[in-house]
Amino acid sequence: MSVKFLHLFPRQLGLNGEKGNLDCLVQRLSWAGISSELLVFDGSGPIPSSVDAVFIGSGTLSGATEALELLKSSTVQLRSLASSGTPFLALGLGWEILGQSVQALDGTVIEGAGVFPSRSMRTNQRASTECFGLDYTGQLTTGYANHSAEMELLNGAQPLVTLSEGFGNSSITNAKGRPDEGLISGNLMAARLNGPLLPLNPHLADQFLNLVAAKAGFSYRQESKEAVVADGFAAKARAELKARLAR
Repeated sequence: MSVKFLHLFPRQLGLNGEKGNLDCLVQRLSWAGISSELLVFDGSGPIPSSVDAVFIGSGTLSGATEALELLKSSTVQLRSLASSGTPFLALGLGWEILGQSVQALDGTVIEGAGVFPSRSMRTNQRASTECFGLDYTGQLTTGYANHSAEMELLNGAQPLVTLSEGFGNSSITNAKGRPDEGLISGNLMAARLNGPLLPLNPHLADQFLNLVAAKAGFSYRQESKEAVVADGFAAKARAELKARLAR
């Protein structure tokens, strides 16, 4: 068994150590005795029809705009993968362009890839701060917010995390009224927290890998000694970040 990950636009959307999220997924599978294969889509050819999971990271607005333009001829294939149950993990601006639409500062609405039940509205204020809260399973989750957009969840999608401190799907202006961060909807997972997110929150990595395993038809159980050590360091880092912010 070898799990095939499709990495969308790593050149345009690879800031903030985003590839570290894929490295985390690959390593945790390896610790569980499962091999992986990384495929890259950069817009120069067709999207592979046979993949087990899709990942897209974050980057600059210009990089996201370029990626969305390159994606225009492939949105049908992406939506087909998502509707067939293939797990998607999208972060930051990568999540925005895979949503239904992006509203620019001048009010222009740009059509997204239509994979995620969400839409974004760009703002002229940047939210930049450390964050912590509980994910949808009740586990402490932390990360760094660095974005300039409002995210709206659609069609009953739920937030991935409910924040106690920081900025999630909201902007600076209404963060206190909106503690929601990210999205979880069936096989679709998204977040705005950077860092990268998964090494600091390995429970999210395992939640995503469980989605991958369920779709691909294999068993995933993380019981390795290596994971115990790595997860211990991550848990300590999350606890210290929470303690600092909660003072």
